[in-house]
Amino acid sequence: MPPLLTLTTTIAAIYFVFYLLRPIDFGKLLPKNPLQAAVLKVVVATSLGFLLATALVSLLNSALQLPGTLLKDF
Repeated sequence: MPPLLTLTTTIAAIYFVFYLLRPIDFGKLLPKNPLQAAVLKVVVATSLGFLLATALVSLLNSALQLPGTLLKDF
């Protein structure tokens, strides 16, 4: 898979997870320091977004290799 497509998928997945985490108030977890709560939200969104992008890229690579694997026996 081209690196540019992988990078684009990763950035889109991180943004998607960040969008999903917007309604969650991390300030309740860390009420004394709202800056740490904001940083925690960014770190969680980045981590989960990277995992999501890795899974999507892996599934796409597997799907692209599937026809070659099925037709190899013929």
